[in-house]
Amino acid sequence: MALDAAARTHAGKVRDTNEDAFVCRPEAGLFAVVDGMGGEAHGEVAAAIAVRALAEVPPAPGLAGETALAQAMQVARERILAEADADRAKEGMGAVATAIRLDDDGKSLRLAHVGDTRAYLVHKAGVRLLTHDHVADGPAGTKRQVARDLGRRDAQGEWVETGRASIEPGDLLVLCSDGLTDVVPEDELLQELVRLRGARNADAVATSLVGRALARGGPDNVTVVAVRVSPFARGKGKARVPWLYLVLGVVFLALGGALVDGDALRRLAASAGGVGSGAVPLRVDASRTLGPEAPLALRPGTETVVAGERAFTVRGHALVGSDWTITARALAAVTIERSVIEIDRDLAVVLEPGAELLLRDVRVERGRIRVVAPQSTRVTIDHLSLPSPEALVVEGEGTVRRTGVVEPAPAGGALP
Repeated sequence: MALDAAARTHAGKVRDTNEDAFVCRPEAGLFAVVDGMGGEAHGEVAAAIAVRALAEVPPAPGLAGETALAQAMQVARERILAEADADRAKEGMGAVATAIRLDDDGKSLRLAHVGDTRAYLVHKAGVRLLTHDHVADGPAGTKRQVARDLGRRDAQGEWVETGRASIEPGDLLVLCSDGLTDVVPEDELLQELVRLRGARNADAVATSLVGRALARGGPDNVTVVAVRVSPFARGKGKARVPWLYLVLGVVFLALGGALVDGDALRRLAASAGGVGSGAVPLRVDASRTLGPEAPLALRPGTETVVAGERAFTVRGHALVGSDWTITARALAAVTIERSVIEIDRDLAVVLEPGAELLLRDVRVERGRIRVVAPQSTRVTIDHLSLPSPEALVVEGEGTVRRTGVVEPAPAGGALP
């Protein structure tokens, strides 16, 4: 039987960058939450380094799971320090992390932990916190400071906490960053965890918990990995994170070269829920590769409505036609990436409060992109190539973040 696992991460409603990251590998029984530290961009770098090290943990015969995880933490620390040595501007960056790996028998787990990310075990007898925060008290009225992290040069002794716990089918495991635990009162969180043990799937658990943090203002990045325990065999797990992207990709490929039925797209967007990036989009990492574009013809007046708490992705297409309007309801996420725009008028994306848009590795050859972004919406632009500045219009007072250069596109050229 496959493990039911899901992950959700969100930048929150205050910060422009997301320095959280996660590992969700149900086929290996391996899961982790990482929270980067160290200021603008550098915490994100440290988190990415740590995630790569933890994701590489092999099922090593004869090596206790917590030992393998602790060794991965040490590798992460060494790589983070090496990166800081190579670029002194990154000195002081670090990350905190909690990682677990389920034993092959499905009856126990091993854990390694540094900092103030957490792991909870929810079973029929109640909730058990499997970690304790490595923090030190600061001045009165200030947030407690992390006492251990993966970027410290002065780490001594047994600086990685390890442990193990017994589990049984029906248990729920939740890993999270302090973007959840710092804003949701402990009593409320524990009650919610008990309730969520009966949720329909792991995705519902992760989405609910991240949504609860956002409902309280989302002052920090927040990440949750949820695992519903069941017997499993390594190599046969199934993550819920990428499922929607796969379905949308298949649908778009099937429609390649044909006219798009706006009603069909609306039905697809309204019916696809509970998986993929959903209400809280996955973190995105910059990619400057423009892949092959499958033609996607647009019927005049095509409209697509993305229902609230749903995701809609266009990836790797040449959008050809007269116009297209995409309306994203509250908490919906729209992603357009590695695509070429060749339309006569507008590709219009209308965001309702709480919705998000990501434009990444997109080249406009004809027409324009018009984004309506009122307050409480987020627009991220990552390497958008334009024939002229007028080919991009953003209306409204939403948060707009440009992480790539927006520039005139060379004739027939590719993104840099």
